[in-house]
Amino acid sequence: MNTRRMRSITASVLMLATGTLSAQTLHADDRSWFADAAAEQAARTRLSAAVATLRDAGPTDPATRVQQAERLLGECQRHRAYLHLQAARNARDSRPVQAQRAVADVCDDATGIARKALVDAPADARWVAPYAWLRTRALGNTNSSTPPAAGVEDAVDEVASPALDAFARLQRQLLQHASYPSIPSNGGLLDSRKDSTALSRHPDRALREAGWKGYWQGVASQREAMASTLLALVQVNDRASQLQGDGSAPEHSYRRMGLDPDAVQATLAAVQRHAPQRRAYQHELLRHAEHMGMADPQIWDLSLPDAGFVPPVLTLEQVRDTAADAMRGLGSEYASEVRALLDPAQRRMDMAPTLGPRSADAFPVAAPGVPSLLFVGQRGGTLESDVEVVHEAGHAVHGQWMERGNVSAFYRNGTSWLNEAYAIFNELEFRDQLYRQAQDPRAKAYYLTSLLDDIVLQLFIASEEAQLEQSIYQGVAAGTLGTADDLDALTLKVLSGYGMMAERYPALGATWETKRLMYEDPLYLANYLFAGLVAVQLYVQDPQDPQGFRQRYLAVLSEGFDRAPQEQVAQLLGHAPDWSALVDADLQVFDAQVARLQALHAQIEAGQGG
Repeated sequence: MNTRRMRSITASVLMLATGTLSAQTLHADDRSWFADAAAEQAARTRLSAAVATLRDAGPTDPATRVQQAERLLGECQRHRAYLHLQAARNARDSRPVQAQRAVADVCDDATGIARKALVDAPADARWVAPYAWLRTRALGNTNSSTPPAAGVEDAVDEVASPALDAFARLQRQLLQHASYPSIPSNGGLLDSRKDSTALSRHPDRALREAGWKGYWQGVASQREAMASTLLALVQVNDRASQLQGDGSAPEHSYRRMGLDPDAVQATLAAVQRHAPQRRAYQHELLRHAEHMGMADPQIWDLSLPDAGFVPPVLTLEQVRDTAADAMRGLGSEYASEVRALLDPAQRRMDMAPTLGPRSADAFPVAAPGVPSLLFVGQRGGTLESDVEVVHEAGHAVHGQWMERGNVSAFYRNGTSWLNEAYAIFNELEFRDQLYRQAQDPRAKAYYLTSLLDDIVLQLFIASEEAQLEQSIYQGVAAGTLGTADDLDALTLKVLSGYGMMAERYPALGATWETKRLMYEDPLYLANYLFAGLVAVQLYVQDPQDPQGFRQRYLAVLSEGFDRAPQEQVAQLLGHAPDWSALVDADLQVFDAQVARLQALHAQIEAGQGG
């Protein structure tokens, strides 16, 4: 989705050594959504009028109001997704963005009508049962120790939201003006940001080092202004949360995620206890590189596959087939949905080999009553780009599965970490399928390393991010953070608790500047830790209990988000989630995969590759 972390996996993402990008440019056929832009605009005008009429002069019967709001919200979701697609196709045209914002307000109105009617309705009315979860959410959080006065929460949002949006825009502007050094290469120049992929896989070790150092130098080039922006944003967000009566901003955010703040702290501590296992994995990567002839390997040397192995550039057809094969455990119908979505002939994908005016984003396009589509701003010739396609396809197929289950428009969207878990599960299975179908030990090691890096991302890096952002809020509240140097020091301290690279490379202290979501969606990052914990368990349970897992998974997938997320996770896993215990279980999976990688390294070092 558009909130997915758009960044490389630190220390060992293996990029393609050679190959050309797919030349395919695909334009999704969206005519089943609306015949054309004029038809969408006319329908949107009618929709706005219908919602306004229901709000101001509609039927008084609460059941009728809720049912009409439900239908109108479904239409609203179609407009919103369609406009998102149009805006992404041409990021230079502001009109679809403006229309999308306007229709979002209409969607909020429709939901608000239903919420008010449900709150006013008798709790034991039979018609209320399908909307019980929506009613529970409408009644609000009863756990708040100091509930705000009526209307205060909306008033605070009205003041704080524009300020937070302004900080996010300022951060983007600062990034655009960051100064990244150019690196001389073959008579030309490589930009340490735009050409970071080419530099990371360059056969000249000195250029790889210069590229890595140049990138972090560029990141730090706006550090003082970035620090002022982040610290001011944190102050506003934290104060707004306190005024709304739900404690600090992190506590407020965790509760909105459906998580107990104490459970979040226990989960972060549980991941950190396993830091020695991540360090052991990092040592294994360095040891293998040195054994294969790399003297004193460094972080910038870990982006190369084993000598003599050139990872293939996958065609879209290969991505389609591999992704479908990876999900066969969920049954032929689910695999067929994946295959249909990713089949270029079906015209459900919108992507290009170069970005041009397109948005640098990737997301599903899904709504009630229409086939799910997929937008990818630019598909590059890398494994990580293909994983992004598969991840977003997982979201799109989820939308299609909810369509099969006739899910209410009220339950098409839900808790972010559970929604992300489904898509991460697809990407883990995709990497695993590539590993299993590879024959050469060097190819198997390449794909297994990518799987391990993904697990590191979902558990260790996600925990780093959540703890770092939380620590920044705590530091601002305590008055201990005020400069870029303070943020650098805090970042190195947090990162050092989860691995060894921050201790070796002080430049990583600028990592806080690279966390886009800290500015654009404050405190969202913690979602990824809990998404990852669930996703790794889904990956484990799939082969252990194929039939039982398939039944549980598809049942939950087809009902949307109609219950508390903890209840849905309990059904998925077969037991109530104990987050600290899930950390331990997931790290057992990690250890087993590291042992497999060590065995492959032994084969390669013995000359058995090729």
